[in-house]
Amino acid sequence: MGFFSRHSNVYLYVPNLIGYARVAAAIYAFGVAFTSPYQCVAAYFLSFVCDELDGRFARMLNQTSTLGAVLDMVTDRLATTGLLLVVALVYPQLHVVAICLIFLDVFSHWFQMYASLAVGATTHKDVKSKSWLVRTYYGNRLFMGYCCVSCEVLYLVVYASKWPELMQFVVPLPGGAGLTIPSQLANLLPALLRFTSQSGLPLMSLFGILALPGFLTKQVCVRVSASVCMCVRFLLCIFRGAGVTSQGQACISDRSSGAGVLCV
Repeated sequence: MGFFSRHSNVYLYVPNLIGYARVAAAIYAFGVAFTSPYQCVAAYFLSFVCDELDGRFARMLNQTSTLGAVLDMVTDRLATTGLLLVVALVYPQLHVVAICLIFLDVFSHWFQMYASLAVGATTHKDVKSKSWLVRTYYGNRLFMGYCCVSCEVLYLVVYASKWPELMQFVVPLPGGAGLTIPSQLANLLPALLRFTSQSGLPLMSLFGILALPGFLTKQVCVRVSASVCMCVRFLLCIFRGAGVTSQGQACISDRSSGAGVLCV
């Protein structure tokens, strides 16, 4: 068995090595977040690219593993949490928003995975959901990829807006117009002025505008809808009694037995 095929040492699977590199890149990005913004953005972007590559190599080399799946999911959550914490430190006035986004991110993924195991599903990616939006999200890789990338890009744009050197790149607008905001809004939210320019549209602001629809779709629609749908399925499974998955990965015991409701 060669290195680039399925072998006995799961810790040295190519996708898992990519996962380790992703963790290292994310840690480095957070380590230089307040001293080297260029390096921070570049390292975090590299970490995000690795998130795409590990799954591709796992399927291509037949090196899928439980370790890889868990490493991928945990790194996803920790990387996003770390980036939101950086945003909260850069903009203290957004700390409550950042905390709420962290809670929503962790809760929605944890609950959906937990409930999926409880009802015997092999994955948390619910393509059989009654919600057309959830089905579309998990059934269309391009749509899901756009939404996932949009969230990370938007957080990076908010972080980048704190650094003038990252906001200096401007896309010229027709007629030499610039991007401005009403004075009343500027007085209410002065931080928004960082996203404007008299000479055109800041490149980072353009990325933020393009990412906003995907961000809203994932945060407001998909996650809330997915959590509600999985909550209903989970409660129905509990009320209907006991069940054990064929893989023995999760079980729901009968309430009258006195045993725990769910074991994983």
